[in-house]
Amino acid sequence: MTKVGTWLNLRQITTGTPGSDLNRDRLKKIIDGFVEKRFLESRESENPKAKFEYRITESGKATFTKCINFDPDIKFVLAMKNTEFFPTED
Repeated sequence: MTKVGTWLNLRQITTGTPGSDLNRDRLKKIIDGFVEKRFLESRESENPKAKFEYRITESGKATFTKCINFDPDIKFVLAMKNTEFFPTED
């Protein structure tokens, strides 16, 4: 669910995550929590086999980005290494 505006159902989310062992019931609870916080939107699926589809909102993307883009000093305090998920301007 990395692209804003792309609708995916639960099956597409789990199969789109390589090596994932996500439990669908657990994932549904997580997604429902994100919908309540307005990080995701939901709608009834056009696919008769899937009940709902979800997509990330601009707010959800911005919130996630804030979580992974730590200041270099915060990363030092948290003993985090520089990786592609935590880019710095060093």
